[in-house]
Amino acid sequence: MTAALTVVFAAGGTGLPAELPFGATTAAAADIEPVTITSDRYPDDGRPHEGAGEYGSFTFDAGSADAVRYTYDFTGQARGEVTPSAPGGPVTVRFMPEKAGPHRLSVKAYDRAGYTVGTGSSWFWVSSGRAPQAAWPLGDPEGSEHAEGTGSTPSATAGPGVTFGRPGHGWNTGTAAALDGTSGAYLDAQGSALDTRKAFAVGAWVYLPERPSRSMTVVSQDGSDGPGFALGYDDEADAWAFRVSPAEGTPLSWAVSGGAAPRQSWIHLLGVYDAELGSLRLYVNGRLAREDIQRGRAVATGAGDLQIGREASASGYSGHLRGTVADVRAYDRVVPAPEAEELGVAQPHQVAYWPLESATGGVAPDMDPKRTDEPAGVGLSLRGGASIYTTPDPGCDPGTDPDCVVDPNAYALSGNGHLALDGTTAYADRAAGLLGPEDSFSITARARLSSRDADENQTVLSLSGHSTQAVVVRYSGSTRRWELAVTSRDDSGATVTARDTAVLPSATGSGDHLALVYDATTREVRLYVNGQLAGAETEWANSWDLSTTRLEVGRSMTTSGSGDHFSGAVDEVRVFQGALDADAVPVVSILPSGSSVSEPGDPRTGLTSRGSDT
Repeated sequence: MTAALTVVFAAGGTGLPAELPFGATTAAAADIEPVTITSDRYPDDGRPHEGAGEYGSFTFDAGSADAVRYTYDFTGQARGEVTPSAPGGPVTVRFMPEKAGPHRLSVKAYDRAGYTVGTGSSWFWVSSGRAPQAAWPLGDPEGSEHAEGTGSTPSATAGPGVTFGRPGHGWNTGTAAALDGTSGAYLDAQGSALDTRKAFAVGAWVYLPERPSRSMTVVSQDGSDGPGFALGYDDEADAWAFRVSPAEGTPLSWAVSGGAAPRQSWIHLLGVYDAELGSLRLYVNGRLAREDIQRGRAVATGAGDLQIGREASASGYSGHLRGTVADVRAYDRVVPAPEAEELGVAQPHQVAYWPLESATGGVAPDMDPKRTDEPAGVGLSLRGGASIYTTPDPGCDPGTDPDCVVDPNAYALSGNGHLALDGTTAYADRAAGLLGPEDSFSITARARLSSRDADENQTVLSLSGHSTQAVVVRYSGSTRRWELAVTSRDDSGATVTARDTAVLPSATGSGDHLALVYDATTREVRLYVNGQLAGAETEWANSWDLSTTRLEVGRSMTTSGSGDHFSGAVDEVRVFQGALDADAVPVVSILPSGSSVSEPGDPRTGLTSRGSDT
């Protein structure tokens, strides 16, 4: 029997199937034979098979001795072309499904003239990827001496520099373990979790109290000559890094790095080694930061103890972590991109919401539905003649009285009220302390101009320092469009980074919804107008301590003082800890007044409204 040709192919790859040569046609139906498809891991038997992140073999065998090449298509994931070692011989491809659910494989066989001589298809079902080989949530009570593992995972012994019971990542996610950066800052699993010669992945949440000034390790595993792998911060690259020790070469010399390491911000790190593809990947907060493919390159055996917070070196242990760690997981398989994104995404948390329906003593209250562990909200102070406009009672019902005519511009932008600004002195502000020093954030608002023919810049939102603003969302008098501008520090001029060219700013009706989004790990800043991205994602290399900036609505700071006052109406101002994604921004833009996106820990979860009395 002819030997099968084996090709390794990962989901997401490309390779266009062959087309018929000019003038060729498909063979007659009677000449087309079925192509038999068999699989060791994913047979077409109507049952789910384990699982996403696992490679399986698929063998194609045409009934025609004339078959000299095959094209195949794993619908929605990968397609390619393979050639048997002899006409009519079978071929085998390796494929890794990225998601659970039904998958369809279509195969065609061709002869030397390009005629189709065989077709076949297979439906196979894939279950979710296997649970981690080992995991430590690190939510142990304060005073614990060990970190309990999940399932059959053994406990990890904590060094004297570890304190349990610290606040965890996100909201309503339990507690975490803080490591003080000394030689006692570690947790030793006292056993191996992974075979580094095969596919594996390792991930964790980490929080750094300060910007790191040296390399620090979050997770590693001991090897015979240095660690088998190490996941953490690389001072030389000034970025997060996933490093492995190649079978031939210097320990930890194969590395991928990327993603900023902001202080006082929870970051999810995931390192993935795909042994079949020869790929090393690093994900930061669910996004691929870097990938390096070196086919055939093997990783050395690292069968020693798994370490949290340090790594082995020639002189002992080094890279002791100063920071907080939670939810350490080790997988003995590939973690595909969709799963990596799911693991690393933390839903942004709304920290302030001003519906601007009323004001008492010149202060519009923060109506965010606070949790029991959050301080009371701080109101927006109305200054310089700013006031709350409320929709007047028309004295009739337009729905039942045909003679009742109400000017649509007499209504508030949303709900029953909005902030009215005169374009000269009026504005509102909230004192500094709402944002983290370098954390991701999002600020949204609805705005309507008094006139879109104005020639002056008019600020809707800004984060102001002592001398200028860190970032400003405004109407540009020169282009008559909404735009976003940023500064690198508190004494520099603003640089326009994004401008909306698709939408003319509104001076009627409910105005426009504007969203400012900053991702601290990628250092990208974005502007959305009415739920759509304006311009492109732009890097914002800034040195601001954002915790010292105050939120201003209706004006901004420049090096010559305050200015660029807004003339019109502003409403529904919200501030989030974390970066809203392209799916969440449109949801926020249509929220009814008085409601908010539900979050983990609420009675309801998902992108649905939660009342302000929740």
